[in-house]
Amino acid sequence: MESGVGLTLEVGSTTVFKWTDANTAELIVWRVSNNSLFTGKKNTALRAFELFVKEKRLEGKVTPAWVKKKWENLRQKYKDIKSLSMMGGDPLVTPWKWYAVMDQALSGELTMAHSLLSNLSNLSNLTNLSSTSSPFPVPVSSSGQDGPPAKKRKEQYWLAALQELERRQEERERRAAEREEERERRAADREEERERRAAEREEERERQALDREKKREQELLSRQERWERELQAREERREREYREREERRDREAAAREDRLFKLLETFMSKQYNTN
Repeated sequence: MESGVGLTLEVGSTTVFKWTDANTAELIVWRVSNNSLFTGKKNTALRAFELFVKEKRLEGKVTPAWVKKKWENLRQKYKDIKSLSMMGGDPLVTPWKWYAVMDQALSGELTMAHSLLSNLSNLSNLTNLSSTSSPFPVPVSSSGQDGPPAKKRKEQYWLAALQELERRQEERERRAAEREEERERRAADREEERERRAAEREEERERQALDREKKREQELLSRQERWERELQAREERREREYREREERRDREAAAREDRLFKLLETFMSKQYNTN
């Protein structure tokens, strides 16, 4: 909740930003001045608070979702106190320093941002007052005398109710901060897991590429060896066929010569017998 020391936002165990009353004041001023950005359509509020984060240079310190929740808490607390006043209580006796400002902002009485800033100029005095007095002071009547017992009981009732609202507000903000921290932690874990898986996929792709390259080299070497073996076999087959043809021609030539000699012998023998 809003205080003089501010709200420290943490991610893990590292303190990254300290939300102060000045940030709350800037948020109220900006929200009232840029009411036209909030059309009620889906996600328009979140996009509008993204613009706030950029304009106030809070990127990396708070998220638009956190700022949106902060504004919703302010508005909800104002409505809670307002509902108490409608039941008969006096909101002016409440110690919440943002009530008057939020009342003007949400009721439309402020039309310019500088009007709201003028109302916020006394925040430091209110902060100092709340830090030196009890958390829920009961104002003293102007006459210096205690009011009627019934009125005192009524004021005590409203202050007790407001104290409960304060406690609930603190609990909501604490839980919101814890949820934001948990979301950021999970987001960091998811990002780390994505990076790890991406690295594993890259290693797997490189391994598969090396395996494919090695397989291609082995197939190329195998084809080269097979081609050389086939070439050698063809050369040996041609050489063998050539020798077989030569041997066959030699045998055929020898056979022809033998037949020719036999014919000559037969012819010579016939000539000799005739004579």
